Amino acid sequence: MDHDPMSPNLRPRARRQSDSARRYLDVEATTPALRNTVELAAKSVGFAIAQLNVLDDETMYTLVNVGGPPMSTVARSITLCDDVVRSGKSALISRTRVDATARQRDILDQVGLESYASVPLRGREGLVIGTLCLLDPLSREVDDGQLQELEQFASVLEEQLDLHRRVGSTTAKLDGDVDLAGALRGGQIVPWFQSIVDLRTEEIVGFEALARWHHPTNGLVSPADFVPLAESSELIIDVDLEVLRQAVRAAETWQKLRPGLRLSVNLSGRHLAHPDAVAQLQCAVAEADVDPRSISLELTETSAVTDGPLIRRHIDDVHALGFRVLLDDFGSGWSSLERLVTLEPDGIKIDGRLSRLVDTPRGKALLGAISKVTRELGLSMIIEGIETREQADIALELGCTLAQGFLWSHPQSAGAVLRLLSGDQSPRTSRRNG
Repeated sequence: MDHDPMSPNLRPRARRQSDSARRYLDVEATTPALRNTVELAAKSVGFAIAQLNVLDDETMYTLVNVGGPPMSTVARSITLCDDVVRSGKSALISRTRVDATARQRDILDQVGLESYASVPLRGREGLVIGTLCLLDPLSREVDDGQLQELEQFASVLEEQLDLHRRVGSTTAKLDGDVDLAGALRGGQIVPWFQSIVDLRTEEIVGFEALARWHHPTNGLVSPADFVPLAESSELIIDVDLEVLRQAVRAAETWQKLRPGLRLSVNLSGRHLAHPDAVAQLQCAVAEADVDPRSISLELTETSAVTDGPLIRRHIDDVHALGFRVLLDDFGSGWSSLERLVTLEPDGIKIDGRLSRLVDTPRGKALLGAISKVTRELGLSMIIEGIETREQADIALELGCTLAQGFLWSHPQSAGAVLRLLSGDQSPRTSRRNG
């Protein structure tokens, strides 16, 4: 591999990569959110030093440096991150590894380190613009599970960098509706995606879109911290529609790589209490070339909505447009056996709290009964929250064919899903990761 500095006459792809990388040098990158993500990545694998680096054609810029000596720039050609950006693949290097090259050992010697682990970061244009880089003066190994964790942190960093590039570092607080409304206006609410697999083959058949808040200062905010706030107001409608709009645009690209891939999106019952609900859903989906027949709307629990003729009419209308309708969180709360009759959904999503009981006698009996009911009614059934091989095997024995959970994947960004479907990842694409 040629490691000489790139000449002024850059190849077109190299020039595009350099131009894309430089767009991220103008953002205020040293925010607590970015620094916290880098620091958590180091702790997850026990490395002493962690960096967020951006590389243009000649220089590596360290935007975040945790645990190491102060540094800002260094010639790209003398860094190990240069290899990662060129190849677009994660790297694990130590002076004791037999596959380490003489050049790699020399670089480690020059900086007084023994171990290096790095994951590429991609920018909005889809090109590698930098790395999440971890270093340690001691010899360390990173297993596949730890590398998957680092790649998840890299996905978070990609989203955070893109957010800063789009909207700057506007601050917000988690103290009221106004802040969440501002997050929606600022493009901070984005979908992450968890795979849905066929238990018989463990092949991916679709993805569920899950709302995430990329907060400029607090980092990736858990849905548990803002969805209840949204559910208590009409803002949940705006959150759902924004997630749907972004999710269908992502799905448009995915379906070109994997025709037939399905998309599931959460939909609060609050939508169904509004006369223009169906028109809003149709408008959100119309922004992308995605057939509504490939989209499932998962009705989530809400205490503010009661069954009535308007809700049933809306469900009939979305069915007429081609959408499938699932009752989410089945087995707890709002979704009940009665609604299988009154709302006539296309399927159900088994609540994760019930999934955790699948290896108990009562849990098996209950899940088996629900599975039998859905088969007799011709409904689909997805069981969520599967975390162990034993749970998956029991669910399949009881007649469940579709599932999702940490056994296969954690939620990940749209870019990470695209790399997975493109075959541009290794450990994170494992069917049994997590």
